[in-house]
Amino acid sequence: MSEFEDANVDKDILSQIFGDDIADDKDDEKKDDSLFADSSAGDNEDEETAEAVSETEEEVSAEDILKDATEEEEPEPVEEELSVEEVLETARAQKPVEETKAPVKTAQIDVDDDDVTVITKGTTINGGISSEGSLEVMGTITGDVDCLGRVAVYGTISGNVSASDVLVQTKRLEGNIKSDGNVEVAEGTIILGDIEATSATVAGAVKGNIDVNGPVIVDSTAVVQGSIKAKSIQVNTGAVVDGYCSLNYAGVNLEEFFEDK
Repeated sequence: MSEFEDANVDKDILSQIFGDDIADDKDDEKKDDSLFADSSAGDNEDEETAEAVSETEEEVSAEDILKDATEEEEPEPVEEELSVEEVLETARAQKPVEETKAPVKTAQIDVDDDDVTVITKGTTINGGISSEGSLEVMGTITGDVDCLGRVAVYGTISGNVSASDVLVQTKRLEGNIKSDGNVEVAEGTIILGDIEATSATVAGAVKGNIDVNGPVIVDSTAVVQGSIKAKSIQVNTGAVVDGYCSLNYAGVNLEEFFEDK
């Protein structure tokens, strides 16, 4: 062989040797590339999974944040302002209030200080009656009535009446009336008898003398047939007085006014 031929042989041998190595190297590079590709794909999958998890966490955290914010921003319940009626109803419901009725008074007769004996309507008493307290007559009494307290007559009395104060508010009373205080004859009432008291107000009809050591008021509806003696007399327009009026208790000496000086 010539040198050139030996060289070609050597080249062929070298190419076979190195060719296999290069092929192996290429195969190794391909394997390495596939590994890198697989690893990169795995990394991409891991990144996508991480991103999905992070997005889920973000969504959950956002909902939690909104919920917390809603709970924090939710205003506290405000107590409604109650009206006075509702407050009173609530107070009554909690502690019932005992309703007290005002004491019933008969006309001008004050019955707070004394025990009151009541002669009810339909009751008839034949004979006199005496009481240390007050008396309220709605029935019928035939006889004299003597009380240390007050007497209010709404029924019928046939007899004399004596008391600290007397109110007559009935159709007819036959008898004398004597009082240490006031005597009141209501409108529509007829008295057949004399009246003696410290003060008197007459709005009804009186057939008898009126002797009062104090003021006498003869109202516009009054009719008096008899003399009136008092400290002062007031006769309202419309009243009828058939009798003698005298201010005997005025404390004025009338003769002194007319004496020659």
